[in-house]
Amino acid sequence: MWLRKNDHIWLYLLVLSRIMPKNKNAYLRYLIIHSQLKRNKYREGYPNKEDLLWVLNDQGYDVSGSTLEKDLNFLKNERGAPLEYNRYQKCYRYTDDWEFDVPLSPEDVRILHMLIHKLEIFGDAQEFKMVKDSIDRLSDHFNLMQQHPDYKIDKYILFEYTKGFSGKHLLSPIYDAIFEKKEIKFTHCRFESDRPTERTIQPYILKEHRNRWYVIGKEYEEPRIFGLDRIYNLIVSDRYFIQDPDFYDEIFKVLRDAVGVMAFGFESEDVILHFDSSEAKYIKSLLLHRSQEVIQEDKDGITISLHVKITWEFIMDCILRFGDTVKVLKPQSLANKVSEIYQNAIDSYNRE
Repeated sequence: MWLRKNDHIWLYLLVLSRIMPKNKNAYLRYLIIHSQLKRNKYREGYPNKEDLLWVLNDQGYDVSGSTLEKDLNFLKNERGAPLEYNRYQKCYRYTDDWEFDVPLSPEDVRILHMLIHKLEIFGDAQEFKMVKDSIDRLSDHFNLMQQHPDYKIDKYILFEYTKGFSGKHLLSPIYDAIFEKKEIKFTHCRFESDRPTERTIQPYILKEHRNRWYVIGKEYEEPRIFGLDRIYNLIVSDRYFIQDPDFYDEIFKVLRDAVGVMAFGFESEDVILHFDSSEAKYIKSLLLHRSQEVIQEDKDGITISLHVKITWEFIMDCILRFGDTVKVLKPQSLANKVSEIYQNAIDSYNRE
């Protein structure tokens, strides 16, 4: 899960995946285009036609240039978007603030209510309040509170997250600092060290992994990642910084091939794993990573390939947690590493 400015735009994607079966793909494309225009209004020369086609393709929509032109014309002529092509910067721009309205059914609003329930971990964050207020107004319009009281969500749905995780109180101020482009200062205490350090970073993104939250940012022009549960004495400074769009791209590029968070400095590699038949269906139904592909499947199990960064989090989450039901076939260096880990475990049990 990610948090960055203007993320409330993407909440609508969760709804659109369930509504308007005839026009769903088109509306999703409109929303992706809208989000790029709105999010990058101060980024010079972006987005142009090629940029929008690349983003759409990256989101799974392989459209032609003519289809993109039709989508842009729809936003401008049918929905009234203040859209123009800036010939000086050679990119598309909104000339005024504008929001893309998405038609919602009562069922869609109920889905959003469930999402809001999960987002309660963000407490008093301003963006959370804005989204919640908007959905509450929709709820009043459809008279949903009388039909579906909030208590039913708690009664029938159990979310995995823990509301009481350490560092929860830092989500709101760090999110606001990201939104306002302000540096943050804090004391950082590593688990493996008793010596705290004083840090000052430019925060870019909040990232969640296995119920732990991390802030990703820059410190002395270098990427840094800090767990919120190890941050103390947080101060949002009055010093502003200019967000680097290339660093945003680097973050997503790094984490695209990663499992977990701690992936900067690792090269992506091809990994081949074999799982025995007891795990085969689980591996197929819940992918270990977006790059997962099935190489072979038979009565003895399933062999898959992955293109990932071989971090400790990857080894823990995708190999060690499956015990003796998985075997590393490639690369040999990873197989040796896993074998060493298991041998050390055996040795620890055999010590007198």
